[in-house]
Amino acid sequence: MSLSELVGADVGILGVGREGLAVLRRLREVAPNQAVTLYSEGEVGKEVRFILLGTDRLVQGPLHGEQLAGHDVLVRSPGISPYREPLVQARNAGVRFTTGTNLWMAANPEARTLCITGTKGKSTTTALLAHLLSASGERVRTAGNIGVPLISCEPADADWWVVELSSYQLCDLVAAPWLGVLLNLSDEHLDWHGGAEVYRRDKLRLASLAPPGRLVANGADPVLGRALADREDVLWFNRSDGLHVSDDVLLDGAEPVAVPAALPGRHNLDNLAAALTVTDLLGLRPRDLKGALAHFHGLPHRLSTIGSRDGVRLVDDSLSTTPVATLAALRALGGGGVCVLVGGLDRGLDWSEHAAAFLAAAPHALVGLPDSGPAILETLGRSGLAPPGGMHLAEDMRQAVRLALQVTPRGGTVLLSPGAPSFPHFRNYEERAGAFAQAALGAEEMQ
Repeated sequence: MSLSELVGADVGILGVGREGLAVLRRLREVAPNQAVTLYSEGEVGKEVRFILLGTDRLVQGPLHGEQLAGHDVLVRSPGISPYREPLVQARNAGVRFTTGTNLWMAANPEARTLCITGTKGKSTTTALLAHLLSASGERVRTAGNIGVPLISCEPADADWWVVELSSYQLCDLVAAPWLGVLLNLSDEHLDWHGGAEVYRRDKLRLASLAPPGRLVANGADPVLGRALADREDVLWFNRSDGLHVSDDVLLDGAEPVAVPAALPGRHNLDNLAAALTVTDLLGLRPRDLKGALAHFHGLPHRLSTIGSRDGVRLVDDSLSTTPVATLAALRALGGGGVCVLVGGLDRGLDWSEHAAAFLAAAPHALVGLPDSGPAILETLGRSGLAPPGGMHLAEDMRQAVRLALQVTPRGGTVLLSPGAPSFPHFRNYEERAGAFAQAALGAEEMQ
């Protein structure tokens, strides 16, 4: 479906976050006076009301299938699951669905989109690939789940689009990427997708859409190995004949690749292997790779040291929204002497399958944040985890940081790596990171 097909139709936009508003602004460019209906299940800011026409409708509160079924087209924002009953009811009534990503890709079918997904590492790999292409002299932009919504982008601004895609964006993607990259696959967002099988199917949708010969995947990931075993056109990384990680060293064949300090941990070696595999496929590896990597500074809120307090390092990994990502952060920091702050939106994930890995990583202490913190600590404790600094529950971020500083030894690290989304206590991971920094560095009563 193209943007022109929305002109003159009865259009509803599901969600008034950055993507929903980006869709509205783009529609305004082609149909300035067309009335639309915007749906928001939460409070809306002044910026939303500011751009509404007098003929627009803003519907706040729970979604209702009967109401949604009255539209010709619904444009879904990534946070709203298409598997929810009101959306299923509308689809069964004949309502057409699209997304901002689909609209942009339909309008720009020749755009060279390098689409990246994975349960963890996709943000870093996206930023890293864009950095390497830029270092090769290419005009490149990032978009999607990182940076700006794709629908907001002007196609003439870049020759390469490095697009991070979450499972929320992939579940109903219909446009083919120029190239697809699959980093890894483990269970996540099961409540949103309605189960592990659907989540994996939605992630693997990128593989089914990628053109022949333009699919890059992680050969060390067993789920991907099984799922893509019948495809002979996959370009694998983490296999011995290409870029791969061995004994915590990134090798290009038999030659080691120098990795900058901004990419700590085994998981970041995997991310770099993926990015370099793509640059090599395109023939665009930077001539001075070492120099290019030296100028890569990593992502904010991804294993970022924000300061120290009484001899204790403070590390912000607020981007971590899965237990797998939390484990990767813990391993990157060496485990010992690390107090980890975990918990956030309770999606009912079973952390017991990760218990053995947490035992091996040996954190010094854990502090559980609302809402899922208590369940996480109970599950890990039941599985035998008994860190020397103990496991503690906190009512909020301020108390969590205070407890963490009390139990972490000098020379140790307090790590915010929640393994869960920020809702409902924070609007996003940036706000959560800000609360962590304020509690750790800016509150007098913490002295």
